[in-house]
Amino acid sequence: MAELAKKKTWTAVLIIPPVVFLIVVGPPAVLMAIVLLATYFGLREYFRLALPNAQGKEWVVGTALGLILSFLMAQGDGKVLSPFFVLLLLLLSLLFMTTSQTLTSTMSNLGITLFGILFIGFLLSHVSLVRNMANGRWWVLFLIVTVWAGDIFAYLVGSLFGRHKLYPKISPNKTYEGLVGAVLGSVIVALAFSALFLPHLRKGVSVLLAIGIGVLGQVGDFTESMLKRSAQVKDSGSLFPGHGGMLDRVDSFLFSAPFLHYSLVYLLKEPL
Repeated sequence: MAELAKKKTWTAVLIIPPVVFLIVVGPPAVLMAIVLLATYFGLREYFRLALPNAQGKEWVVGTALGLILSFLMAQGDGKVLSPFFVLLLLLLSLLFMTTSQTLTSTMSNLGITLFGILFIGFLLSHVSLVRNMANGRWWVLFLIVTVWAGDIFAYLVGSLFGRHKLYPKISPNKTYEGLVGAVLGSVIVALAFSALFLPHLRKGVSVLLAIGIGVLGQVGDFTESMLKRSAQVKDSGSLFPGHGGMLDRVDSFLFSAPFLHYSLVYLLKEPL
């Protein structure tokens, strides 16, 4: 147990400060590169979990399409997305038409592949979209610290006070108390961060954003846990010693990042 805690601490110390530094001082292209890298490793882990018996072609094509989608999303040009989705469905249809050994599993494998491309390539790319906004670096940091606070408080409160199971079929250790802790932690840290770096943000709006990020962060975590349960594994991978794989690290951002982006665009009318 002590060795695991040591691994977690060292991994966090070595990874978190450089990433935060690059977000603060680097241009949007730097964060886009980080998101693309996370998308690559996330898709690789996903296909190992969801399509363990697939041929290498399915993994390669699915990963490539997910990366292309993430890149196109980061450019913010909606005109190219519609033809890309046509191409996406065409290529997946041709891929499984030519590689499937038995047609009984073709539709399920095709759906699994498409879900992975959208779940990781599409959703995670919204982090890049947030960074592309006028105050993007501070909004991305707002997202990161709020998500992390939710995860940390969920663990601490759930460990200390958790009594009522939230959804044991998917995640036996998650509790309603932990969910409340996640939301409270997100709100507290969001208020502190916005007071320091986003002074124009009203407290009520900061609270509402934090609640949405905290809840949807847990939904992303549950969704990834569902995938791991179906594959009967504990972690999505071993990329980060003590912390699991890439999906274990980004799952809480998959729904919370789009929520923040569309809230900023359509509700707060933040400049792009």
